[in-house]
Amino acid sequence: MAAISVKRNSVVSRFKPLLSSQCLYHKLAEAGNKPRPRSEKDSPFQLGELNIISQWQKMDSRSLGITRKVPSSPYTLIKILRSRGFEAYLVGGCVRDLLLNRTPKDFDVITTADLDQIKKQFHRCMIVGRRFPICMVHIKGSVIEVSSFKTLAKHSENKEKFLVSQMPRGCDKSDLNLWKNSMHRDFTVNSLFFDPIIHKIYDYNNGMKDLLDLKLRTLVPAHESFTEDCARILRGLRLAARLGFSFSKDIESAIHKHASSILTLSAPRIMMEMNYMLSFGAAESSLRLLHRYHILEILLPFQAAYFSRQTTESGQHTMMLMKLFSHLDKFVSCDKPSAPSLWIGLLAFHQALLDKPQHPFVVLTFGSVFYHQSWEDGLMFARKYVQPLVNFDPETLDPYTPLSDDEVAEKVKKLAMRVIDSIDILVDADVLNNTMSKFPCSPCPGLVFISKNAAHGTAQLFHVLSHKVVPPSKGRSSFEMNHQLLGKGDPSETRFALGKIIMNTMGCGIDNQPALPESVHVTPPDSSLQKLNAKSSSSKKQNAATEKPIKEIADSDHAIEKPEEICVSKSPIQELMATLESIIEDEDLPSQLEGQNAKEKVNSPADVQVDQSITKEQSVDKKDKRKQVLQLSSLFK
Repeated sequence: MAAISVKRNSVVSRFKPLLSSQCLYHKLAEAGNKPRPRSEKDSPFQLGELNIISQWQKMDSRSLGITRKVPSSPYTLIKILRSRGFEAYLVGGCVRDLLLNRTPKDFDVITTADLDQIKKQFHRCMIVGRRFPICMVHIKGSVIEVSSFKTLAKHSENKEKFLVSQMPRGCDKSDLNLWKNSMHRDFTVNSLFFDPIIHKIYDYNNGMKDLLDLKLRTLVPAHESFTEDCARILRGLRLAARLGFSFSKDIESAIHKHASSILTLSAPRIMMEMNYMLSFGAAESSLRLLHRYHILEILLPFQAAYFSRQTTESGQHTMMLMKLFSHLDKFVSCDKPSAPSLWIGLLAFHQALLDKPQHPFVVLTFGSVFYHQSWEDGLMFARKYVQPLVNFDPETLDPYTPLSDDEVAEKVKKLAMRVIDSIDILVDADVLNNTMSKFPCSPCPGLVFISKNAAHGTAQLFHVLSHKVVPPSKGRSSFEMNHQLLGKGDPSETRFALGKIIMNTMGCGIDNQPALPESVHVTPPDSSLQKLNAKSSSSKKQNAATEKPIKEIADSDHAIEKPEEICVSKSPIQELMATLESIIEDEDLPSQLEGQNAKEKVNSPADVQVDQSITKEQSVDKKDKRKQVLQLSSLFK
């Protein structure tokens, strides 16, 4: 077998110059043209032993518990670069998360190749960024960020000279590159390097010790580090919120001193950092830390004023905002994040309740309609599981006042309109300043970082209850969360998530309740609506339409019912249902995080394209089709 392996490697090396297709070479390299890893003779260090410099360590990753297999995309990328004679390592947060047995958000690679050399190795590779350019490499269905040792050295010449002067004797070139690069990192726990081919971890700054202690330390004094890049403040808070790290006294002091410098960051950069905080499973703890260090009043002053009022009033209140985001955290994570429209929608929904408190049943019905994606199913669920509901002060009113279905329909519609209006507070500085004038004791720097495109996409989620936006359907067919669609910002999945969060916040415990049968539809007790349905059921044209696909049924139903609707006096609930049934086929999808400023590194494409595909039409038998014609409660696609 050894002879066969040597022969195959010999053949591959002989034909390398003739391989015009990089794709073919990549497959050959992955299959058996194994690169020569760094030999122990290249370095004075041994696995698992301390270097002559006490802080430097090189350890076998398997002995540290990294048994999780590195995904094929970064692994193959590293093998290709190494086979071409370059060194390449995993670096930063992915190494930290692997050591903590967590799923990394993404994988970053650093190499001794320059950016042009990296680009030559991969067909689908693009150089992005101006100040600190990197390569975005598309490989095996993933996008890997690849940076070069040379790039950072070129843009930090003065610091490089200082680091070289501090470099101890007896270090080889590889260790020099790794150590210098590690000193440019934000925190010690992010300064680790990992060679997955030979299973070796490189630690030059006691990062492993800080991981064991769950301590966050900067590589240089925190004041100097945050002056160099104040976005590190937000990054540090995010790590503390998600991983439970504690701050050194040096960092705490520097955060208080440099908090106002966050105002100098570009809006896309702030949006990116806030999305990492709120969409990846640590939203509640992130908001609490932002408030504790007086950064929430810079980023979200309206929410900061709410925090202050709730914590200073006599007696401790359960804050509804924190409950909403704690339920969000239960079904999103680093490997299953949501799109920004979800947390933007939660902020706007809560702002609308503060502006105009609602009956708890109205709030529950609002969430239930989103969850079931059907007015009748949503209302039936709310009626059945109405007790007990959680009462929040000041967001909800007296829960003992009974409401008719017509009253609920009208209030749900008005609440949706208020949510849409509340989004303006998050994107318009003038509206924000005017709103904050009601809180003279709360500071408001007037910063807005959510783009108008993202706000518009979020508003579309709520138009279903106030405008003609979403196509009709028979309600939600599955109550399992589709995380792939949620991460892409799919409107239907995002509404489902919003409904689930709101219902759980109101104490409904939807996760522990049985779902309504799909075939069960209860017509609201409205005589005029019943008459309209009776007319609809007696229509021969509609009975004939039951032989058509669902879409054709909806179209013909709408055309037939139009003259009859003119003759019928509509109640508020009927108007709401009619609005939701006569909506258009396509809807605008929310825009994702805008691309980061050219001066900064981007972790995702400038505008994430959201899958706008609509669920394929499904055939149903005549009985089910007849139900589709008769039921006016279908609201969502």
